[in-house]
Amino acid sequence: MWICQKISTFKIAIALSVMMIWKLMLPYWGEASEYMEMAGAVESERVEKHVVILLVPGLSFNEVNWLYECGKYREIWHSGAVSAMNVKPDGPYSYLNNIVSLSVGKRSSGIEGWNSFAPDENIDGVPVDNLFFQWHGISPASSIVHPHVHILQDKLSRSSYQATAGWLGESLKHLGVHRFVLGNADLRSENIRYGSLFIMDGDGSVEGNLHGPVVDNAGYPGGKKMDADTIYQQVNDIHNAFPQTFTVVEWGDLFRLYSERYHMTKDHFARMYETILFDLEDTVHRLHGTKAEVWLLSPVVNAEAHKEKNQLAPLWIWKENRATTGVLYSDTTRRYTVISNTDITATWLAMFAGTQALNKGIGRALHLQHADQGAVPFPEIQAAVAEMNDVFVHRGAVLSSYVSALVAMLILVSLLIWLLVETSRWKSIACTLLLSGILSPWWFLVTSPWGTYFSPYLYVAVILAGSCITAYFLGRAVKEPFSFACFLFFITLLLDVAGGSNLTQRSFLSYDPIIGARYYGIGNEFAGIVLVSGILMVAPVFRRIHGDGRGNYVLQWLLMTLVMLVLVLLLGMSVLGANAGASLSAGIVYAFITSRLLFNNIPFWVKAISGSAVFVVLLTVLYLLQMAQPESHIFAAFQQLFSGEWTAIWQTMVRKISMNWKIFKISYWTQLFITSYFFIGIVLWKRRRSRLMETENFLINGCIAGSLALLLLNDSGIVAAATSMFMTLCVCYGWSLRKASGT
Repeated sequence: MWICQKISTFKIAIALSVMMIWKLMLPYWGEASEYMEMAGAVESERVEKHVVILLVPGLSFNEVNWLYECGKYREIWHSGAVSAMNVKPDGPYSYLNNIVSLSVGKRSSGIEGWNSFAPDENIDGVPVDNLFFQWHGISPASSIVHPHVHILQDKLSRSSYQATAGWLGESLKHLGVHRFVLGNADLRSENIRYGSLFIMDGDGSVEGNLHGPVVDNAGYPGGKKMDADTIYQQVNDIHNAFPQTFTVVEWGDLFRLYSERYHMTKDHFARMYETILFDLEDTVHRLHGTKAEVWLLSPVVNAEAHKEKNQLAPLWIWKENRATTGVLYSDTTRRYTVISNTDITATWLAMFAGTQALNKGIGRALHLQHADQGAVPFPEIQAAVAEMNDVFVHRGAVLSSYVSALVAMLILVSLLIWLLVETSRWKSIACTLLLSGILSPWWFLVTSPWGTYFSPYLYVAVILAGSCITAYFLGRAVKEPFSFACFLFFITLLLDVAGGSNLTQRSFLSYDPIIGARYYGIGNEFAGIVLVSGILMVAPVFRRIHGDGRGNYVLQWLLMTLVMLVLVLLLGMSVLGANAGASLSAGIVYAFITSRLLFNNIPFWVKAISGSAVFVVLLTVLYLLQMAQPESHIFAAFQQLFSGEWTAIWQTMVRKISMNWKIFKISYWTQLFITSYFFIGIVLWKRRRSRLMETENFLINGCIAGSLALLLLNDSGIVAAATSMFMTLCVCYGWSLRKASGT
């Protein structure tokens, strides 16, 4: 009996020890175990799967449009799935920076001197395999050598996005997928071999043939030409040798053509342009003869397209069944017409390991929507890309002229108020100008589908004229025109965002997919406007229930509770606004209003403790709002918080602060920010709000609190603070003038 008890105790002790060791070592084993699970799943269900990436640096939608219209193989360009891709890196726009970002699934940048080499090549006269041994202490393990891989890894690990080079190749290796790179984009005086970045592992190892598909041809730029027959033969050999393969073909002819563009005559360039595009089409056609899924991917557009602001790169995918036709949908951008560069590696990994695999990028796998499910044909993709390009090209001119007009209006109205305040005619003109300023964002929103049909300055003139005419009639037809104008914008934005953001996505005052800071939800320009509009639109009702009794304060609080609840949901929900800073700002305004209405006489220290508790509650509410699909960037930030990734969180905060400082130095909105805050400061100092009713003063204070919160909590806080304070100042001036004139 005693022996049995000892054995049982011994077993329990062993079990507890194993559990403790497992708990302690789990963080270190986690990554390896996930790789083992992926590999095990593949071994149990191994099927033949081949992917070929035709990487064409220099390819833009100009070339894709030409191929669609003039190509010899019509069936190629009328099948597959196509989308535009934002390839913006974390740094200057370049082939290297762009492809590093694509390869790691996060915005990143490369390092000086990066390249791929064959073992028999030299760097500064030293054989590259010897150099690799001198720097790494081991000999290269593959036919493609990356002697600078450790420097790239170190730089990426210290970057603001904390990327990892080679993680996709590492994952594919553990999944049993054989990886190869073919070709190069070498110039006369510089070697360009970046395709291997996609599929090298963490040690920089990958197999391939950099020179085999590239043949000498004196008639081509750089004296080199990609040979379609060789590419086809080598890809076919790879497919016949292994059941699962991932091959990158770096097709450098177009890149070489544009590198020598300014040394060529126009006529000869035009001839070679067509010749090389036909060569590209021939290569695609030959690859269609393999059993692989084929991707035509551009990591960087050519210099001419970039100069034209045509910066979205084309992506075209043909499944193994070449007749498959459709469009690509991105969960990251929530669009069919444009995807993010962070989605590419996630999609490739999902092809072999499923969507639950270890993804070290921040993107999500793309979805192919087939034509019979309502896919968008290529001409509609062309039109959408053209519209996005037009908005990007003219955005600067539109915003600069519009913001300058608003600043001039504020200065003019301020002078009218201070110098000619007793003249009724000037009061009426000032009121109309102020009301037109409040209505102008609404005009930008509702006219967004037609904004690109006008020249930039004509469009701004139409907006201003429409705003003035609307303000003139609204000021005479409605008893509370300023609150009504705020309500008009609020309800229009609410309905548009709830209905898919068709207007918001296309407006000059909204986010720009080519800039890529945001693809969905409510941008900071509109966020500042809608926050204060929601507060100011209830002024007539707020006045009606004003009184000294406790019951009146409770009714006012209930009214504001309803409004702020709608604002928090609108701004914070993943499927609606997805704007964390604006949602938290709305919560802070609500806390301010609650404090002033119900707890105005409690001690300051109690308010401070309560405020901290309220902020925690706001974060909790914001997290709960992200539970609805699809996932957003806010949810990703919460995941970092819960995972204890404090370095990443700190770097995100630093990045957002630096972004605000950069915007302050270069943005057009800085003019409006400084002007609005300057004049609201004068208003507070001179106490001109004394003409307002107590309820109006209260609401203006709430708007000022919201504007300050937006300034501190948003990554583009300058923008949101500028638009919100502009609206607040206009309404404050307008109410003062109407009260002074007895209306």
